Amino acid sequence: MTPAQLARLAMVLAGLLLLWGAASLARRGSWDLSESDRFAIPALTRDAADSVIISRTSDTTRLVRRDSTAWTVDGHPASETAISELFAALSDTAKRSELVAGKSSSHSGLGVDSAKGARIRILRGDSTLVNLVQGNRGPGLDGGYFRAAEDSAVYLVSGKLAEVLERPADDWRERKIAGIASDSVARIEVSRGKRSYALRRDGAGWALLTGGPADTTAVAALLADYSQVEAAGFASKAQADSATFARPDRRTTLRRADGTALLTLAFDSTANGFWVRAGNDSTVYRMDTWSADRLAPADSTLRTRP
Repeated sequence: MTPAQLARLAMVLAGLLLLWGAASLARRGSWDLSESDRFAIPALTRDAADSVIISRTSDTTRLVRRDSTAWTVDGHPASETAISELFAALSDTAKRSELVAGKSSSHSGLGVDSAKGARIRILRGDSTLVNLVQGNRGPGLDGGYFRAAEDSAVYLVSGKLAEVLERPADDWRERKIAGIASDSVARIEVSRGKRSYALRRDGAGWALLTGGPADTTAVAALLADYSQVEAAGFASKAQADSATFARPDRRTTLRRADGTALLTLAFDSTANGFWVRAGNDSTVYRMDTWSADRLAPADSTLRTRP
């Protein structure tokens, strides 16, 4: 290639760069965009914020940090996993965002206007760290549309942020009822209606108090279920008020060697499962029948088979 041809090629490339720059500026000016075309939330750790307030048109969810590790949701213990997922999703926005609109006239169609959008505020004391409006889910339910509350630019943010923030309040709550170490249990008491039975640890095995050894494998499976007792959900206030635990349909108690209770569960049957309460805790949990049967089994399932 001759020097003259190289010079002409350089002039063409320079012209193309100028045209691209002019088009970019024109587009930015016509959309009235913010200074950045990337949606970026300041780096946040779970101990950098005191509260997260998610205000929807129908309800408000308040996540509040109780101490260095524990959070509450609307006054109830929050799931540590759910809180961790929230801050993980918040930290992954910049590289997963795409600018889709810049004028406020687009807000209604994307669900980020004041009438339909959910307001997301992350606070530390009196300072607002993050102030967002969340709109509709993205194409194919991948991600969702967001904008800064004080800005008109709208971004499609992929990843889990939209999904995490759309959780209903109960899905933020801690569903773990109890976790009992098997070797701490010396006695198991179960009542099912008018029938009741008890097992006691007998050396390396277990025995039924009515006489005879228990199926060690079956008892080990029962104790394994008590190592992680989780609820399927929670009762509403009206449902909790109507539940009856004074004379429950089922009751189980796990005791230490000195006779003190490690855990007591009371079960009130419903059409689709059970309401469950642990000890004197005021929380009423929802549990399916399959789980309740594993935690309060019939004594026939624990007897040794000939």
